[in-house]
Amino acid sequence: MRTPDPHKNARTHGSRFVNRMYIMRMLGTFLCFLPLFSVLNEQQSSVPVMALLVVNAFVWPHVALLKARFSASPVKSEKQNLVIDAAAGGFWIAMISLSALPSVVIITILVSDRLAAGGKPLMKRAMLAILLAFVLTWISHGMPFSPAVSARTMYATLPLIAVYTIALSMLTASIALQLREKSRELENIAMMDPLLGIANRRLLERKISNELARLRIACGSSALMFIDIDNFKEVNDRFGHKVGDAILMAVSDVLRIVTRASDTPARLGGDEFVVLMPNTSLEEAEGIAQRILLESINVRVLPEKNAFCTLSIGIACATKQMPDAAEWLKAADDALYNAKRAGKNRIYAA
Repeated sequence: MRTPDPHKNARTHGSRFVNRMYIMRMLGTFLCFLPLFSVLNEQQSSVPVMALLVVNAFVWPHVALLKARFSASPVKSEKQNLVIDAAAGGFWIAMISLSALPSVVIITILVSDRLAAGGKPLMKRAMLAILLAFVLTWISHGMPFSPAVSARTMYATLPLIAVYTIALSMLTASIALQLREKSRELENIAMMDPLLGIANRRLLERKISNELARLRIACGSSALMFIDIDNFKEVNDRFGHKVGDAILMAVSDVLRIVTRASDTPARLGGDEFVVLMPNTSLEEAEGIAQRILLESINVRVLPEKNAFCTLSIGIACATKQMPDAAEWLKAADDALYNAKRAGKNRIYAA
């Protein structure tokens, strides 16, 4: 199995983050351009100022994209770009003389966007950048103050309020969904044995508790099967852990093949396996155990070295009278002990 490259994974994650921010920046700078152009045009701003607005709106997003993509750390570079965006927002708020509606909307979007992209640390850096850029620009331009908003500017600001807010909400929802899916994947991984790909003790105990809770309100019985590989330690010591692991994997394959979709084969630890069988009588469990023994005959890891295994199986059934999971596990374990004491390679049903 090829080992995942953490640097490659980090690079892929960084590229996705940069691409998401590029799309949002393209949309945001365009929508901000509309009210800013309206106010600056009303103020009869100079051609260089209008040209700078055009560059900020239509050139900077592409420059920021290239800067982040070719950086050694795309995520870090993109967060720097987000702080630059915030500083640009402070600059333009000063340039439009604190025109009330555009200024409030731009600040709100810049702060909330940075909070969504990088949490409180990035938001604080962005707020500081906005404040510094605003103060320096505003003082250097004589501290102009004209909060009044014309009807044209108000209408030009509405797309920024509506469209960007919806886009940001959609992006946040998409990221939240991905995080939930990733969380479920990690939880599933944590519940599986990494070598054998079947349930581990943690998942088994959870399912046993759930099954006992179901039995307390329902009629019927369920079975718990303890399986131990006979003389596994001797085989493992004689031929090495590689052969021992191969035997464990072969047995787990047998359990997957023979058990039903409703059953839960699991590795309890070492060479011990457990199968939880809901809605199963003792006779049905014995039948499944017999098939497991028959299939295990085919487990030959190193035939030329006579490396094979036999299984001992103990079975215990539970009804609504079973007090708890520990008692059920003990009953199945005791049945396994009786199978081993009787000569191994056999089934003992309690």
